[in-house]
Amino acid sequence: MPDVLQRSDSETKAKPSEDVIYAELYNAICERQLLPDTKLGEAMLAEHYGVSRTIIRQVLLRLSGDYLVKLEPNRGAFVARLSLDEAKQIYAAWRLVEAEIIRDVTLSITSEQIASLRALIASERKACEEEDYPLLTRLSTQFHLQLADLCSNQFLSRFLKELIPQTSLAYFYDVRKMPLCTEDEHSIILNYIEAGEDESAVAAATQHLDGIEAALNARASLEQKVSLVDKLKSRVPSFS
Repeated sequence: MPDVLQRSDSETKAKPSEDVIYAELYNAICERQLLPDTKLGEAMLAEHYGVSRTIIRQVLLRLSGDYLVKLEPNRGAFVARLSLDEAKQIYAAWRLVEAEIIRDVTLSITSEQIASLRALIASERKACEEEDYPLLTRLSTQFHLQLADLCSNQFLSRFLKELIPQTSLAYFYDVRKMPLCTEDEHSIILNYIEAGEDESAVAAATQHLDGIEAALNARASLEQKVSLVDKLKSRVPSFS
């Protein structure tokens, strides 16, 4: 038997890296678990993750570069917010860019790539059936991001991947009332792509985004506020 004392979990648990903390907060915002205007206190986050405030400051700076966090002098960092009009502008841009991405991808998509997208859709449907709405939000977004990754035009791909996460900052809507859980619209889009019918796929994608945008409501009530740490504790962490 090795002559080593067994350490407690708290002693052996590695501190998360800057990249892990960035991913945690990025996902929490994109899954709509951290509401717009939530204060992201450096001291509170540093204590929660067991790291220095310098690391937290770098994470918040990166999120600011993604337009997901706003940094205000003498006030600190907050989850950013979009107005209803700004959200509509983003969806308009999304429709235009994704149409060109779909036309490009339809010409070159492989059977392996189609299989990967179908597996993603299956996970999305499972999350819907289990009413795991944060996961559903992330997976439904991932479908569009994965399509963007397949585009040969890296600038279109990069633009869409920077644009989509910002929709999380719009006034909130009830995911259960969106097309995600009523019709399998992602499969319809993918079926057209697989069949080589690019314009039909574009039309289906446009209708899909129209339905999501229609669910936006400037008067939508935000859920009851919960403390930042309680919100983060309720998430399944990306590190162990």
